[in-house]
Amino acid sequence: MDSSGCQFEKQTLVDNLNLSKELLENLLTTDENDKKFGALFPSQVVSPRTITGPAHLSNKGASDWGHHGLMAYGSNCTVIVIDTKNFQIIQSLDRHKSVVRKILWVPVVETRIDNTAIIQLLSGDASGHIIHWDMTNASVLSVLQDGNKPVLGMEWVPGMENDLMVATLHSPYFLIIWDVKKQTKLWKKSFTDTLLSFNFNPFDGSKMAFLCPDCILFVDDFHIGKIPSTNGRKFYISTPRIESSNEDNSRGRDRLKKLMKGLVVGETKPRPDEAMTITECLQMAYHQSLRHHLLLLYPRDVILVDLHINQTIGIIPIEKTMSPLVQVVTARQRDVLYCLHESGSISVKVRRKVNQNVSTSPLDSNLDNMDYGSYSADMFMCYEHKCQSEVIRQMKGSKVLGISVDPICERKIGLILSSGKVVCLELEPNFGSSTSLTKMALSDIVSPFLSEKSGLRILITSMVPTINGNITVMKMCPPLTTRNRQHYLPLLAVSTNTGYLYVYNMSQGRVYKEFAVHSYPIRGLEWTSLKSIITYGYGDNSKVKNEMYLTDICTGQSTPIRIDRQSENPISILRVSPLRQYFVVVLKDGPFELWDLSTLSLLRTMPKKFPYVIALEWSPIHSVKSMQSKRRHSQSKDESGRPSFGREHLVFSDNESQLYHFSVEGDSVRDGIKIPPESGVNLVTSIAFKSNQIVQGDMEGMLNMWDLKARSSRNMNTNRGAIRYLRFAPGKSNLKLLVLYSDGFDIVDLKQNQYEKVAQLKWNRENGRIIDVDWASSELPVIATEDGWIRIVDLSLTYSASPIHQYNLQYPISCPSLLPPKLLNRVHFLLCTQFWKQNPNFKHFSTFDGFTEQDLISVNTQLSLLNIGTDFGGMNIAERCLIASRLLGDSFGVDLWTVALYYMKVAIADREISFYQESEKQDSAATDYKRINHHPNIEPLDTCYDYLMDPYSYQRLQLERVNLHEWKRGDYRHTQRVVERLILLGEMDRAVQLLLETDIDNPNYYTDAIKACLVATIQQTGAAQSTIKLVATNLIANGKIWEGVQLLCLIGKGLDACRYLVSYGMWEPAVWLAKSILPPNETLEVMKKFCDHLVSIGERFGAIMVLISQCQFEKALEMLYSQHQYLTGALFLMACQHYKIDVNHILLICGIEKCLNNKHIEL
Repeated sequence: MDSSGCQFEKQTLVDNLNLSKELLENLLTTDENDKKFGALFPSQVVSPRTITGPAHLSNKGASDWGHHGLMAYGSNCTVIVIDTKNFQIIQSLDRHKSVVRKILWVPVVETRIDNTAIIQLLSGDASGHIIHWDMTNASVLSVLQDGNKPVLGMEWVPGMENDLMVATLHSPYFLIIWDVKKQTKLWKKSFTDTLLSFNFNPFDGSKMAFLCPDCILFVDDFHIGKIPSTNGRKFYISTPRIESSNEDNSRGRDRLKKLMKGLVVGETKPRPDEAMTITECLQMAYHQSLRHHLLLLYPRDVILVDLHINQTIGIIPIEKTMSPLVQVVTARQRDVLYCLHESGSISVKVRRKVNQNVSTSPLDSNLDNMDYGSYSADMFMCYEHKCQSEVIRQMKGSKVLGISVDPICERKIGLILSSGKVVCLELEPNFGSSTSLTKMALSDIVSPFLSEKSGLRILITSMVPTINGNITVMKMCPPLTTRNRQHYLPLLAVSTNTGYLYVYNMSQGRVYKEFAVHSYPIRGLEWTSLKSIITYGYGDNSKVKNEMYLTDICTGQSTPIRIDRQSENPISILRVSPLRQYFVVVLKDGPFELWDLSTLSLLRTMPKKFPYVIALEWSPIHSVKSMQSKRRHSQSKDESGRPSFGREHLVFSDNESQLYHFSVEGDSVRDGIKIPPESGVNLVTSIAFKSNQIVQGDMEGMLNMWDLKARSSRNMNTNRGAIRYLRFAPGKSNLKLLVLYSDGFDIVDLKQNQYEKVAQLKWNRENGRIIDVDWASSELPVIATEDGWIRIVDLSLTYSASPIHQYNLQYPISCPSLLPPKLLNRVHFLLCTQFWKQNPNFKHFSTFDGFTEQDLISVNTQLSLLNIGTDFGGMNIAERCLIASRLLGDSFGVDLWTVALYYMKVAIADREISFYQESEKQDSAATDYKRINHHPNIEPLDTCYDYLMDPYSYQRLQLERVNLHEWKRGDYRHTQRVVERLILLGEMDRAVQLLLETDIDNPNYYTDAIKACLVATIQQTGAAQSTIKLVATNLIANGKIWEGVQLLCLIGKGLDACRYLVSYGMWEPAVWLAKSILPPNETLEVMKKFCDHLVSIGERFGAIMVLISQCQFEKALEMLYSQHQYLTGALFLMACQHYKIDVNHILLICGIEKCLNNKHIEL
């Protein structure tokens, strides 16, 4: 409402302030600058974004490192994305209303209509929401929800990653399958047991395991198209109690034998005195490098379980002096474990073998001095402690939240702490290497034989810092003007309760400077210029020692102010005048002090009768004459030697809400007018003054607005409770006002003497109240919250993130996947080959390579960040394809070229084998299953490639496992499984020995004795093969498949056995048997059928890999073409030519034509 009761006072105030239209038009502000000098420099542009603070303990495990080199992690309710090359935050996704629990990168990069790349991810929170993000645009593509139960786990359905089929586990026992693209739920399964986490078997997508509070639950019939028919199989872990008479005995081989023999996974719940404390199990995960193996993490041990025999085969204890374990990550390329400790240290365990035929002990300390007594070294698996990182220095109360490992190189590790700090570590060899570390992967520094003695080290390479303490106050620097345009940076000063002062560059969203200034919490701050800040702090008592410093943010020098003061009331207000001549210090219920800013000297202390100041603000309006006089005589001094001052004005309110006006010139403070409070105005808490508008906010939520030009005032009740703070936005004609309450804030526009509510934010987040607000620019508010986070939001108070191309980052983002997919394909091809050039250039491309001038900027930027190295051009094409796949984050390409490179080398080596030797190998006895390593000088594929390994390495792996199973055999049923494997693998003597060990009281004693005689006899005579084959056929026909298969293998009919297994759809056993015992030509027959099977179920990439592993390079090339993989096919063809592998010329011509017709390659 308008008020006419104070017209005289208002007119007097206008006169005293010398308001004039001319002066108002001459006031320099940001809006005017925008019109005068156009666009801002990139370093001055501010965009909506979130600056991280401490994380929530419930964010534990919410992180994922993508194949494209970006790592995402959950921090409170926000998803943060880091460029792991430069280790800088590049995106913040802030739409969750509860704590983020799980994160999953989408494995495929899609293309928009404008041909730009879309990098996507999923994040699940504690309220059951799953958000599908477009990370590049910071937009939500969809939200999936089924109830409000927390998300406990989230994984892509194996083989369906490209179709975006995701499995999510919700508390307490719900498994849901989502079609993310269609935003639909396929099915939901409710189990009967409480579930904590789950994991798909990386070698068999139909199998999955769940961790329960008291057991492990296995589901063996998972299929995307139907709900599992059962609630799974429960398995419990039990161990006998071990009496330890002394320390030596407890660490000896007797204890080891009992422990290893006693740890059994069974379907029967053990007695309480035998049960391991399963509730202590922190993590369960399938081994990524070994088939049929499961890892269980305990605070002091890692247990390795062989799922083929359902028994533990390894225990990896940690020393008593080491911090307890928190997480374990198993690498895929090599049998290596990354173990995270509570201290923040990461230890590296590498599976150890003393030679190529045996495995060693599971103890990872004092291995060389361990006395194994009568036990041979092939009894159990051992992981050797290779190295350990330094303990991370953490703040009080900080905890480790988890680690993520780079899936491409598996050398880089991201460690997330609850303090908000993120640390990058790298595993390196101790010795120097001619190969650039950028191109090196775990497979390059750890041999597949795992027997080398070379040292490793794990070092901290970079870090994303965090603030020390909780935010107490923040303030944006003075606004941009024509005078400071050339050197202006949008800086935000933030203080903490630990006495630290942080200066953020709001354009880059990072800490620009950090200063340890105070010994007390900082209670307030003011910018005195773009380069200096005044801060004050004090303790929590009623009488305190006030600390006040002027800090130069360029030099870091802090100058004390108000020194030699004794205990007094705390400072309540600090304000710097617009002309930066004075600053006012107000003590609570105490005196008003006026200070000279240039000399940091006290000009005047107001007498005790001076009113108590509750809220104060300097007038931004001053006389042009005073301003010009100050400029003219800024260096002159009057007769008394004091510097000259310009006149400035201030207004303040006392404890009775009376408004006072004073003018200040030097040490002279002249009384102006006193205006009594208007009706309805309570105790004033804050004043904002801009242009001709004075706004007061009170304890009841009332806004009192004076328009000095219109000589009117009115009140507006906000109905939101006490007003904490008022602040106008920068800009001459910009009258947007921030009104801060205890539960949020409003943005109102007072232009044209109107009150228009622009936006409203009610803050009900779990992460604490709003501490302070300010304007990051004329249109963007910035919020500081109790949890230590800073958010720049748009004017609608909806978004606190922007598309990544709008950010001004400290370094270019190193992520080739951000290039449009067609552009990335061209880059990939040019990195692999430039055969048409006499002098190839792999470090810099030009328009002659088929790029436009506009594309070249982004392409060459990404190339420069790859650090290709000088040795790259000297590699052959297959080696370059492998390295290029690593550098560009092509996980499928890494696998394809790793396998292809090995078998192409094998193809060359095979040519050197004489025809006589090859014939002799093929004509060997049918029952001689022993493999020979024909290529000892070629590094073999590791165990993660499973049936793609060479026959010798694969058979050796299976023999190692059966040796282990034999040592671990306990009951009769287990022994029979071992006998079966021994017969299938051709270990007849050992099978006979085990059969003869059957106890005489066992009902199967006679059967086993007869079987032993049969096995022993058939090795000597080979007679009655037709009878045995007939019996085997009848057994298989009557459902006793494995009994029949054993008989067929006894008489050297392994191929027939595989054919029977295939006919029954038992593909995994058929492939296992073929790779283990069949000669190459027979193995090829089985693997071709398996390849056809993979194609029929949509696993075409796997089929191509199978063909390559059988040296069927032409068939693999044909399938690449059939899948429209023309680029890969062309490169594969060139690699074959390099290794002199014969390829049909029709395929050569077809490949070139396809590439040219599709304009993928420009020669």
